[in-house]
Amino acid sequence: MAELAGVSAKTVSRVVNEDKAVKASTRGIVLDAMGRLGFRPNAQARQLRLGPGSSSIGILLEDPAGGYQGRFHHALLMACMEAGKFLTVELYLPGQSLNEVERFLANSEVKSLVLLPPLCDYGPLKTFLKAQGIRCVLISPMTPDSHYPSIAIDDRVAARNVTDYLLSLGHTRIAHITGHPDHAATLLRRQGYQEAFDAIGLPRPPKAYVAEGMFNFRSGIAAAETLLNLPERPTAIFASNDEMAAAACAVGHKMGLNIPQDLAVVGFDDAPISSAVWPALTTVRQPYLEMARRALQLFGDANEAVRFNEVQMRHVLQHEIIERETTLQIETPLAAPREAVRR
Repeated sequence: MAELAGVSAKTVSRVVNEDKAVKASTRGIVLDAMGRLGFRPNAQARQLRLGPGSSSIGILLEDPAGGYQGRFHHALLMACMEAGKFLTVELYLPGQSLNEVERFLANSEVKSLVLLPPLCDYGPLKTFLKAQGIRCVLISPMTPDSHYPSIAIDDRVAARNVTDYLLSLGHTRIAHITGHPDHAATLLRRQGYQEAFDAIGLPRPPKAYVAEGMFNFRSGIAAAETLLNLPERPTAIFASNDEMAAAACAVGHKMGLNIPQDLAVVGFDDAPISSAVWPALTTVRQPYLEMARRALQLFGDANEAVRFNEVQMRHVLQHEIIERETTLQIETPLAAPREAVRR
């Protein structure tokens, strides 16, 4: 391979091991030679040479059956396959003994962890991981962390875009189902929902139009029943995730409402349930695969120590509104034209 590429064997080794110091032009020549010879690096052999944990990424899941965590888990698995890395998964609940995490780290020899909400904000866990020298990437944390970088979409802007979108369809009686109070997204999405009304000079919806949920179907049922039994029923519901949005549709159907003619519903996350239910949910799509790929990039050198940094690295990625069957134009728009809303 070195002979075909016209470089030294050491240079080939540096390219195979993803040494960032190799010039892009040289890397291209070596990769071309690898392709012509049909060479593919042996991930298991590389793992043995680099040492335990060097190619392993871990993720702790609180609710693997949930739409958001399930989608991110799948995206991270795909990103790891692309990068030739191994993914190790463990269940962990806030408040559970940290001995369980210690056992997981010892058995898996993982040195790099992805933390999703609410674990990305769980202080005792992060303190423990820092003491163990574990590298972490936080996904959508509520509070900054000077040791760990984070990746997120702008939940406030996304929620405002959703509410703008519903206003553009002619709705003004727009209700909101919030999420779990321990998640940063819950507050940010509620703020974005309220700010959309401020921006066009309309009064904010009454407090009764904001119902508490917990990011699950059962809480969505209870919240939607409360909202849809108000004396002045909302004509649209923006739910903080797709499971609660699906629940709102179920309650609407039970009450004899036609969706979207009588009730528009928008969810968040583009979880599998959003396209599995009837009618299919209009929702906000998060860039799961791009977030997962960015997390792997941020881990960089698996042997690099965890360091304090006064400025947290926060990476904000773009969301997209996916328009499906639970929304419909009802009258003259009150907000920005629909084409101005990100889809």
